[in-house]
Amino acid sequence: MKINNVELEDMDIMDVDVAEKYEVALGKVQNEAQKIKETEGITLSSIIRGQCNAVFDFFNNICGDGTDKKIFGNKVNLIICLKAFDEVIEYVNEQQKEIEKLTNKYSPNRAQKRAQK
Repeated sequence: MKINNVELEDMDIMDVDVAEKYEVALGKVQNEAQKIKETEGITLSSIIRGQCNAVFDFFNNICGDGTDKKIFGNKVNLIICLKAFDEVIEYVNEQQKEIEKLTNKYSPNRAQKRAQK
């Protein structure tokens, strides 16, 4: 898996341990985004730092400590962080689509339609 032009180990979201790590890490990013959204008078720099730190933690929790430094170096740039985060979400969504395609092949509705032919 390549994130922000950095090669990382592929994330097998269909492995239960990886899925659990992903769900927990994703929840933390979402919680941080909600906290920031609800904070009145928050500065732009605080928003950037909070969101980026949540993304850094996301990568470290899933791929191991120090992954944030591999991907982002010492940059704390919201656009770069959100694009990298989006790349992971898209990667996971593609894996989920593949599983849906496989499971739909054997769904009861499809089996019934085949039996009617």
